[in-house]
Amino acid sequence: MTAARVRIALWLAMLLAVAWLAWQARVALLPFLAGALLAYVLTPAVDRVAGLLPARTHQQNVYRRGVAVLFVYLLIGLALVAAGTLVVPAAAGQIAEFVDGLPQLIDDTQDRIRGWLEVYRERVPTDVRERIDRFAADFGDDIGARVAGSTTGLLGSLTTAIALLAGFVLVPIWMFYALRDRHNFERNFSAALPAAARADVLNAVRIADRLMGSYLRAQLLLGLIVGVATFVGLTLIGVDLAIALAVFAGIAELIPIIGPWIGALPAVMIVAATDPGKIVWVVLLYLGVQQIENNLLVPRVQGHAVQVHPAVIMMLLAIAGAVFGLVGLIVVVPLAALLRELFWYADHRLGGLAPAQALARSHVAERPSPPPEAPPDAEPEPDIQSVIDQ
Repeated sequence: MTAARVRIALWLAMLLAVAWLAWQARVALLPFLAGALLAYVLTPAVDRVAGLLPARTHQQNVYRRGVAVLFVYLLIGLALVAAGTLVVPAAAGQIAEFVDGLPQLIDDTQDRIRGWLEVYRERVPTDVRERIDRFAADFGDDIGARVAGSTTGLLGSLTTAIALLAGFVLVPIWMFYALRDRHNFERNFSAALPAAARADVLNAVRIADRLMGSYLRAQLLLGLIVGVATFVGLTLIGVDLAIALAVFAGIAELIPIIGPWIGALPAVMIVAATDPGKIVWVVLLYLGVQQIENNLLVPRVQGHAVQVHPAVIMMLLAIAGAVFGLVGLIVVVPLAALLRELFWYADHRLGGLAPAQALARSHVAERPSPPPEAPPDAEPEPDIQSVIDQ
């Protein structure tokens, strides 16, 4: 066996071991996955701030990126404080009003349920009612048995929850180092690659990196738009807890496909219990926001982020939903954009273009993130073109 094949086998064994370990610890790694996604979103801001600071040495470059990360953290903290100053008092007032009226709300809800039960007993035939009651009783017994059985795993669940909490506590610190030293990862990664494949592998990583960052920023923009639109609509209708419900709807929007339905549930339940006369307007509001989001915002915002035409996105969602279900709906847009870019990159390379030329023809090359200026005495990154010429 040649040295090249031994090296390939060594890399494959290492990758398989890392993949197996990551799968075994997948729950504990969830906070770091969330941190990695957030780091994608914050990277352009950190790069832009770092580019404004001078650096003459490699160590100074590390320092300026650390300062840039701290500055971005400070801006986020100030934004959260400002939002809290404006939103928290109003939300606290709404919550206090809701809590004060909670006893009356419970009484009204009980009266309404009793009225529904009376209508149910009067209008539903006896034999049908008995079947429904029997089914409900069996369902309740089954749920009780499942809950009793699940208590045996309570200790394991508690341990997992503690691990997740510890992970989320460490994520900001982990993100600091990831954002500060992000541009060193590519240099170290490229040094470990075979020279013949180095340029193409790095270009594929760049394409995936830029597409993922654009897509995630588009998702955050959608969440902001939906949250503001929901707040305005609920305020006009006169629904209690409009701020809290709008924030929840904006966060739920980050969950693809089913997020809008999850975001609508609390508002519908609260209005149904407190003011049933407004429930039609609330349902129409959420349906309207969802239709605008699905048919206008998602195709345009996501299409701009991944450079896919809105009509193509609609077709992709229809095909992925029919063939792969919910998972397909979640991943089809960024995955299709990534496969398209990798396909055309490979086509350009097979057509005789150099790696730099093939990357320049991709959609992601039209809006690359500006890298910070390299310090004069910093270790230079491998020259892709010189590698190919060799």
